[in-house]
Amino acid sequence: MSTKSADPIAKQTRKAQQLLVSSSRHSYDPGLDIDWEAPLEEGKWFLPEKRCTLYGTKTWSTLTQEQKLVLTREEMASSIGLGVWTEHVLLQLVSRYVYDKSVASPQVQFALTEMADEVRHMIMFAKVVERMGSEVYPTPWKIRESGRMLKTAAPVAALWALLLLTEEIFDKVQREVAADETVQPLIRTMSRIHVVEEARHISFARTELERFVPRLNKVQLSSLRMMLALSIQTFAGEFFNPLMYRRAGLPDSVRKEAMANPHSRETFGWAAKRITDYYKRIGIIGGASERIWRKAGFIQDAA
Repeated sequence: MSTKSADPIAKQTRKAQQLLVSSSRHSYDPGLDIDWEAPLEEGKWFLPEKRCTLYGTKTWSTLTQEQKLVLTREEMASSIGLGVWTEHVLLQLVSRYVYDKSVASPQVQFALTEMADEVRHMIMFAKVVERMGSEVYPTPWKIRESGRMLKTAAPVAALWALLLLTEEIFDKVQREVAADETVQPLIRTMSRIHVVEEARHISFARTELERFVPRLNKVQLSSLRMMLALSIQTFAGEFFNPLMYRRAGLPDSVRKEAMANPHSRETFGWAAKRITDYYKRIGIIGGASERIWRKAGFIQDAA
């Protein structure tokens, strides 16, 4: 193998150049590419029915179709709220990443392009929530306060890993949403735009991690593993935001039922499989940390 092809910096430069070309050819302006005046379609979901946290429960069987639709609307709005938090943190991460680098480098130019994508996504998410008849969800305090520290002080490798984790999980769900004709066209279009543009961000982050992780010593690797495991443990609870059940007109007790729902656990494992397989392969899931991932439902044994 040539020195050039083995050089991780050269690999990242080539990747950035490729992604810059892709960005110029396949980017969207949600202000123009989404029909914001189109009415919502009666009887269509806001996320696939089987991905609702109460799907298959006793409570689900008692709900009217309208109540089920409203719940999927609120669950989508809540997940968008977490997505906005992710974009916020990513903006600061990327700003830290480029701060000491030359703006002439392809890596920096793609990173700046990525920042522009994320700003558009945040505005798109806010407009989608408003258009579908919900309200923007505040970031849960645990996530907000942990993010305040992480985005400012955490090692860049740790942030790439954390953000790739959240982006990969949302990407898996949104690919399904974009292809599901039972879902509102507004949500499908939003998902399609996000999937196309986030595919570039995911590819760039993976290349960065493959450069960073082999340089970690045992203590650093162990710390990174545990940080990711504890983060996903926190996220697992936030997917059952109590506010979304209240806004759907349901009692607080349904949250406990949703958290015990085997369909929810199945969804976690399905959504995370690609990223957990990847993280195990590059060594940032393993040992004690893997047990935390399993307990949270994001790693499951094959049937």
